[in-house]
Amino acid sequence: MTLLRFLAVLSLAFLATACDKDDAVSIRVRLDKDLAGTLITSALARPVAPDAVEAAATGVTFERQVAMRGAKGRFPKFDGLTVGDVRFTAGTTDSGFSYARVELPTGPDARWPALFVPLNEAERRSAAEAFELTGGAQDLGRTFQIRIELPAAVVSNGTKGKLRGSRNDSDGNVATLTIPIQAAREGKEPLVWQLTW
Repeated sequence: MTLLRFLAVLSLAFLATACDKDDAVSIRVRLDKDLAGTLITSALARPVAPDAVEAAATGVTFERQVAMRGAKGRFPKFDGLTVGDVRFTAGTTDSGFSYARVELPTGPDARWPALFVPLNEAERRSAAEAFELTGGAQDLGRTFQIRIELPAAVVSNGTKGKLRGSRNDSDGNVATLTIPIQAAREGKEPLVWQLTW
């Protein structure tokens, strides 16, 4: 199996099993007690050439293409971690609670929306059709999600700043922030997500 074919199969398997339309474009973090941890990113990408599957097909003209990229790595400390202009900080309060903070700039100067969805809204909708015949994948890449698995149960979970359509929730030791990409591109102020455990 060629490397390109392997990557195409891997990205489709990743889309089918690890993601749904809300977390296909995401940052996922698993924090250890010492605030080191694992980071997984997934993003849409513009295809630069026909992939191995397209190149091997005959009798068809492909009209929609989009690529998925995923990466996984370890970080020694959450505090000071960045992905583009998304900034992560962490520490301990005077009362002994641990906290994590994620700051996301919004508006036309924010870089992270284009890192994760390098398509305008019309291009995104068109490209998403590459994943499904019935059009059910049209929301692929519409939202961006940050999911953090903490070393203990979430005590508080809130955001500062307003961004239309954003939502945060938690279940046990997992907290999730979901942001519409288009709203982030049109935002007026940073969105700050804060967690304690």
